[in-house]
Amino acid sequence: MPTIRLKFKYNKNSDSIISPSDLLDKFLFGIPLCSEDGKRISNSTIKSHIDAAQKKIENLFNIKINKRVIEESRDFVREEFQSWGHIKTMYPIVYISDLKGYVNDVCQINYPKEWLSIKRTNNDEVFRNVYLIPNTGSTSGATMTQNSMIYNGLSPHMNWFGKKFIPNYWRTKYITGWDEVPEDLLNMIGKLAAINVLNVLGDIIYGVGISSISISLDGVSQTTPLTRGGNSSLFGSRIKQYTEEINKDFPDLRSIYRGITFEVL
Repeated sequence: MPTIRLKFKYNKNSDSIISPSDLLDKFLFGIPLCSEDGKRISNSTIKSHIDAAQKKIENLFNIKINKRVIEESRDFVREEFQSWGHIKTMYPIVYISDLKGYVNDVCQINYPKEWLSIKRTNNDEVFRNVYLIPNTGSTSGATMTQNSMIYNGLSPHMNWFGKKFIPNYWRTKYITGWDEVPEDLLNMIGKLAAINVLNVLGDIIYGVGISSISISLDGVSQTTPLTRGGNSSLFGSRIKQYTEEINKDFPDLRSIYRGITFEVL
């Protein structure tokens, strides 16, 4: 019985939330991908622009899009901790599993995860706060029942003898990111990556710096402009459109995913 064996290349466990084929279909539809000599922009090149755009958005909004475990150190600030054990984290929290207090490398207190509370909503809003319930922020300390809390230091939950600030006191371990990335983040990353790809395509299709093509035959000539709307780039109109849409949506997305950041001095 005859058999057919096929070989193809594919990516496995990629961190890119948009594939090159999705970017071409949703954001670069109708754009030629080949130069005059038949050379086509590779998927690896497109993927590199997607990864760069994704990293740019993560840095601007201070988020991690793909789910991952974060372990970080945070400062102890008494004003934040006084009422409900408020502790801020670097990235939005999906699940909190560990919270300990350290002075240098000596563990002072280890809170059970049942005491750790985070805010949850049904939409894509994200929050960076951990709350301790029952609260341990008062100077009288927490009520300990049946080994619900473990501590080794002299006074781990008494604000270190009245100090308002302890550097790198909290050690947290939590999960951040999304199972399903919000559409507005996907849209912005796709447009940002498309702008970078369009800039490259505008140079390789007809050549760098060429804005028009002229054909002359037997005294008859025809000039075809390669730009539209007064733009100097071959795909300047679409680049301008995507840029304006990104600038318009950026403030709203920043307020949703980054929020208002401030530090207590």
